[in-house]
Amino acid sequence: MTTGVTALTGFFENPYLTIAEYKNAPTSIDFDNLVVGGNSGAQDAELGRVILRATSYLNEYLNQDLTAQSITETQRVRFNNQGFIALHPNHNPIISLSNFEYGPTPNSLITLTDPSTCWFENQQVIIPVSDSQLTYSSQGPLAFGGTGAGSRVFVKYTYVAGYVNTLIVTATATQTTLTVTSGAGFIAGQSYRIYDGASSETITVASTYTFGSTTVPLTSALGFTHAAGVAIGNMPSAIKQATILVTTAFIKARGDNSLTMAVTTSASGNISGAQRFGSDLALALDMVSLYRRIR
Repeated sequence: MTTGVTALTGFFENPYLTIAEYKNAPTSIDFDNLVVGGNSGAQDAELGRVILRATSYLNEYLNQDLTAQSITETQRVRFNNQGFIALHPNHNPIISLSNFEYGPTPNSLITLTDPSTCWFENQQVIIPVSDSQLTYSSQGPLAFGGTGAGSRVFVKYTYVAGYVNTLIVTATATQTTLTVTSGAGFIAGQSYRIYDGASSETITVASTYTFGSTTVPLTSALGFTHAAGVAIGNMPSAIKQATILVTTAFIKARGDNSLTMAVTTSASGNISGAQRFGSDLALALDMVSLYRRIR
């Protein structure tokens, strides 16, 4: 007996911050005692896990992971009056469509030969399927005619969505190329920020860039040398700041039942972390509300 296996891409979370980004933030707090008696390596490892938990907390609120990645999804959709298909992928912003298949049944899918003919809007992709001169009969696809408005069709597609948020592998001052761990989301002509403390800089991708490549040509030479593991991308600053706030709140919450002092210096007793650190979390969620996906 055969087994049906999902064609969807499994959910995978990527931290919105590097450890260095959190340490360099003016709103970070002491991170040297996350592991009692642990050395610096242990402290950094735990800080990385806290950042990942903070990212997951935001993703739950956002209903998506905002880091650019390739995603495969399936849907049942209908043709509109113009014979087009309008897709509403589960992640945004949409950057590219690399593969699109459609058909009357899941086992009779036709591949769109040229995804570049598609139209991209803010949170949807318009597929001009009628231009392919295909329709369906009870026997499957036919190579002539149009498509009936309202006809149901099964689709499977792979696309890239999100903001670039990856790491540098090599980047040397005066060079006009750099390499990154993931090329997902990079676009020729787009500018990206290298987050490297005092050596931070903005780069612009040259027109010779091959979409998806981890080798990124630049329009001008790098001003600084950046070590492997330094972050680069165009993730909105609000997302990064919100992740810093949530990370800080999670670190503070370790002493959830500790005795606190009021402004009068008199003991105020035990208060929950939700009360003490709720303002950090509320501010973080307010900062990212613009990027929330409504299901």
